[in-house]
Amino acid sequence: MIRTEITGGVATVTIDRPARKNAITLAMRTDIELAFRALQDDDAVRAVILTGEGGDFSAGADVSEMGGGGIPGSLMRMRHMHRMVRAVANIDKPVIAAVRGNCIGMSWSLALTCDFVVAAEDARFQFAFRHIGLAPDGGAAYLLTRYVGLQRAKEIMYSGRFVSGIEAVSLGLAFQALPAEAVHSRAMEMASGFATAPTIALGMAKRQFDAASAQTLDQALDLEENMQPLMVQTEDFKEGTLSFNERRRANFIGA
Repeated sequence: MIRTEITGGVATVTIDRPARKNAITLAMRTDIELAFRALQDDDAVRAVILTGEGGDFSAGADVSEMGGGGIPGSLMRMRHMHRMVRAVANIDKPVIAAVRGNCIGMSWSLALTCDFVVAAEDARFQFAFRHIGLAPDGGAAYLLTRYVGLQRAKEIMYSGRFVSGIEAVSLGLAFQALPAEAVHSRAMEMASGFATAPTIALGMAKRQFDAASAQTLDQALDLEENMQPLMVQTEDFKEGTLSFNERRRANFIGA
């Protein structure tokens, strides 16, 4: 099951199937998609944490569901996976993946679509496709290449080896590695800070970063030119400039 809790502007989405290392079933793909779509439209939510119940983030797709229904069944499962990945990647709010234990396959893709990965030092990241005779999915090849470059991405994918939380930080695949017991509190600390930030401004910055790798400088400047005239109409811009002139801390409302 997927559980969503909201506290102080921060939503925590938890993959809650610890008896199976939080392996994601077909139904859970839809639940994650719908959870993030709902959070996108909830103005009270200004930052999101994605995590797993118990000692693992997620062991990836539930292998027992793979392969059934022939090509139509496989295409259907891929569509549901891609809707889930897009829902996490496209939310216009900061998302932090809080990763402990196993984070494998599509679940590592989910973590990499987040803005930040806060990992346990002994977390175990893996793209295990080669071990079961599959090509990468969930955007894995795209995401790895974006973070670490082509040859390193191929090494991780072709070998199917585990990457620890510490190595993930060294490769740029995670923001921070901490003792496992400190992961959630650090993610909450970060999310709480983002929840008091100008939400629309962060969302527009997120869109700029998403587009940057495929843009020329001129295209990036054109995107800014279209965004910034809208940003100066927001309440948070008015509050930000007023608080600057009054030499006080801004009280952003996310509008």
